Amino acid sequence: MGRSRHCSEEQRTLIKKLFGEGKTYKEVQKIIGCSAKMISNALKWRAKPETRGRKRKTTIKMDRRITRMAKAQPMISSRMIKDSLELPVSTVTVRRRLCEANLFTRIPRKVPLLKKRHVQKRLQFAKEHINWPKEKWRNILWTDESKTTSSPPRF
Repeated sequence: MGRSRHCSEEQRTLIKKLFGEGKTYKEVQKIIGCSAKMISNALKWRAKPETRGRKRKTTIKMDRRITRMAKAQPMISSRMIKDSLELPVSTVTVRRRLCEANLFTRIPRKVPLLKKRHVQKRLQFAKEHINWPKEKWRNILWTDESKTTSSPPRF
């Protein structure tokens, strides 16, 4: 035996409305022109959430703890997060949860540390040029290879 066609949203609301008014199955069948089984299914019908795939190993609470720890300590590894929170999941799962929270892995840029003489020279330069007007700063070509646009320093 084949399956009957499904009810549309409008038909379901009409069936529920007619039953709310006190109509019987026979009366509703005549008005809409459908089977008793279709009416029964329409009355039982409830919207169900989409449940596909495997259930998550982590709870929402665990996910929040993972992201909180990663934000508090940005240089911490997924293995260290897993071990310190004593999570029953793999490090790959921890990484997935961090990616879902828009916390992607990045390698910190290696920048040489400033020596004392560099700091002193910068300070000396700043003190010498503190009274320069903005027009004079605009004529300088900044070649410090930084990612910022060429703009005058703000003292």
